[in-house]
Amino acid sequence: MNNNQFSYHITKYFSEYLPSVKGVSNKTIQSYRDTFVIFLDYIHEVYKLNINKLSIHDIDEIIIEKFLECLENNRKNSISTRNQRLAALHSFYRYLQKRELSCYDLCSRILSIPNKKTPTKTISYFSVDEITKLINMPNTKTKDGFRDYTLLLFMYETAARAQEVADLKVNQLILGENSSVILTGKGNKSRRIPITNELSQTLDKYIKTFHITEDEIIFKNRRNEKLTTKGIEYILYKYIKNCKATYPKQFKNHYSNHSMRHSRAMHLLESGINLIYIRDILGHSSVVTTEIYAKTNAIIKEKQIREHSKNLQVKERYSENQKADLLKYLKNLK
Repeated sequence: MNNNQFSYHITKYFSEYLPSVKGVSNKTIQSYRDTFVIFLDYIHEVYKLNINKLSIHDIDEIIIEKFLECLENNRKNSISTRNQRLAALHSFYRYLQKRELSCYDLCSRILSIPNKKTPTKTISYFSVDEITKLINMPNTKTKDGFRDYTLLLFMYETAARAQEVADLKVNQLILGENSSVILTGKGNKSRRIPITNELSQTLDKYIKTFHITEDEIIFKNRRNEKLTTKGIEYILYKYIKNCKATYPKQFKNHYSNHSMRHSRAMHLLESGINLIYIRDILGHSSVVTTEIYAKTNAIIKEKQIREHSKNLQVKERYSENQKADLLKYLKNLK
């Protein structure tokens, strides 16, 4: 196969580089695949090019910029989605740049296409009082209620992503003394999260009640099938709705599965836990990502201002005589 053919490099990229070299998750591969399906359809429809005979030099930064415009204007994609598509394209051209020197400059120009700025989103999270009421809302005397209580408690205390909760198996739990759970997140990176005795005992009771074996999924629906992220979202929304009805002066924000994760991060931050440890619990690759919680938390901002304001005493720059002379100078200035 001609090494200048686009199909040759895209096949190598998806079959070898992403799964074996980079070790990215199947979810990421599927997301990148979807981007290239949309992109190649666009190339075929707009430029009438034969995809199977496409050369790597047939695509340049102008075509990609036009594609990004099409995503926003024609497909009505959000800026966030547009940036995700660009990230997939950037990933491929970074790969290509190191393997095909003949298109090094072309790749550089494509890699210089910037992300579009997105409006800053407000992080939605529960107060400590709200999270307590939410977790205790299920009726634990019923099997469904006990499952939902365990689910909500686990989501909050571990700050796990919804997919991590859906994929959770018994063999990921270490219960007893110094209890913890091992979660596998983005990029197949694992992290170990310590859990309280309350959650440990609840999980132990839950596993025994539902007779869950070592390699089984923990959270299931009534058909004994694995809960999906949509199923988890449905359960969460059901109890948020109940809380809104029971406590009309609270629960005013718009919530999602991620709100449990946001809440845990915010509450740890308010308790004085270092951002580095919060980063490790959340599974962020960089503390810069975690810093968003410090930037948006009003309690932390107020605390910092109060602690440091006493040291910010403004000193007079001029004496009274100097100020009089300065005013005289300014008034006589022509």
